Amino acid sequence: GKVSLKNSFIRCLNWQKTTMIPVIAQSVSGQVLMMGYANREAFEKTFDSGKLTFFSRTRNVLWTKGETSGHYLEVIKLRADCDRDTVLATVIPHGGVCHTGSWTCFGSDPDEKSSMERLYATIAERFANPKPGSYTATLDAKRVREKVEEEAEEICEADGKDEVIWEAADLLYFVSVLMYKEGVSWKDVYDELDRRHKEK
Repeated sequence: GKVSLKNSFIRCLNWQKTTMIPVIAQSVSGQVLMMGYANREAFEKTFDSGKLTFFSRTRNVLWTKGETSGHYLEVIKLRADCDRDTVLATVIPHGGVCHTGSWTCFGSDPDEKSSMERLYATIAERFANPKPGSYTATLDAKRVREKVEEEAEEICEADGKDEVIWEAADLLYFVSVLMYKEGVSWKDVYDELDRRHKEK
């Protein structure tokens, strides 16, 4: 406990090679979301805030992803590559990552595969930046719990594969809204499932 994790990680990077380290942001499910550059100060702010921070080479300033849009990247893990000159950041995105509003900078919405993380990020974006007519933004704590109960009953009564798929999608949506409101991520759920698996 005498040497901080923050200082150890930052100092282990290959600053002799460059003053800017490329940082690749990746979702918990493994999808590449974006890439930026970070200097020492950016890494320090990432550790202190828990939100992925970069250095803007065009504006010559630190910038935390989402500081204006609210679509921040919650840092789960940072890993340096074998040469210690590139960092892989595992993150939970809170909203679309690309400035275009897309889930990732490496694809467009029509081509993206759905995932629980993407659904969660979309829900987070709806609450952070509610749009007129957004159903998600109208869901308060009481209403979303009522919907979870309602959809759970409907999936139990579903008849046939197509109905089960339809009702499961509804249930997962409302469960994701409830999780977001309680500050629970899908990684938290995956970790709990892993813990239970290891107990067996």
